[in-house]
Amino acid sequence: MSSEIVEYKADNGQDIRVTEQDVRDLMAANGNAMENVTSQEVKMFLRLCQSQRLNPFTRDAYIVKYGNQPASVIAGKDAFVKRATRNKKYRGHEAGITFIRRVKENGGIRKTIERREGSMLLEGEELIGGWAKVYLDGYACPIFEEVALSEYAAPDRYGKNGWSKMPATMIRKVALCHALREAFPEDLGGLYGAEEMDQARQQEQAAPQPQEEEAVEHIAEDVVEEQAAPQPQEDPRKALWQQVADQKRQAIELGTKEEGITSWMAANILNPDGSPKAVNMYTAEDIVKLSDFLAVNIRNHQELAAQQAEQDGYAADAEYEECAEPDYAPEDIPF
Repeated sequence: MSSEIVEYKADNGQDIRVTEQDVRDLMAANGNAMENVTSQEVKMFLRLCQSQRLNPFTRDAYIVKYGNQPASVIAGKDAFVKRATRNKKYRGHEAGITFIRRVKENGGIRKTIERREGSMLLEGEELIGGWAKVYLDGYACPIFEEVALSEYAAPDRYGKNGWSKMPATMIRKVALCHALREAFPEDLGGLYGAEEMDQARQQEQAAPQPQEEEAVEHIAEDVVEEQAAPQPQEDPRKALWQQVADQKRQAIELGTKEEGITSWMAANILNPDGSPKAVNMYTAEDIVKLSDFLAVNIRNHQELAAQQAEQDGYAADAEYEECAEPDYAPEDIPF
């Protein structure tokens, strides 16, 4: 493999010529250990770059490895943005952070949840997530994504990521990658940013991995109704899957694209090596995580619909009437 040369054209038309030694040199320049990286892992990286027309020399994609764990192929945030800008439907994007602001009021403290564009967090504010909107030609509403800091923040255990020093910048990148991947699944499907993978790597090395549970689909086949012996308890995942199916149906009816749900699953429910986990191998914990995501998605749609209805009401009743800013309840999240 070391003598093999991979040649192709990048997205911008530039001729790319990469060898295994080039990849190892790039890893060394980025401060990554090379001795444990196998030729097979480098070959996988080269083939991904070739198939997706990514330029490793400009960090469109790069390979990282921690200890003896499998190497991970990561796409840089700039690769997401560059691919989006080349799509004819792309009309720009916004991205920022979600935070809690504490305001002194009547001798007490009132908390409000707010969003701000960019990644600047002020003193006294509590960072809780990131958000992004992608505007597409022909769409009435932008593609919106919001992610929780608690799901992605990974302590800077190896000194190789920025979660400890700049969590606002990191969580904003995660939200933007999510939104761009949902907006352009054909261009960005299967590509994940480093910020999205840090939590998975941390969890993998912090605790031993449980044995994989038996796939839900096969459980019913193992139950023999004619058998006189007590029947095994029903797998709790069945009820959870029914709940998720109802939530998914409701989310799609409210405007969520099925590709967006699939992209979220591939980015957030992973095997120990960082690859997307097969749906039939989801644990109960995985299904609960998916259910929580769908619940937040549904709530966001409902809040947006309520805000739109309220705005339409104001416009119909008093087109030129000046309205005072509403007093948001703590659970409201104004844009």
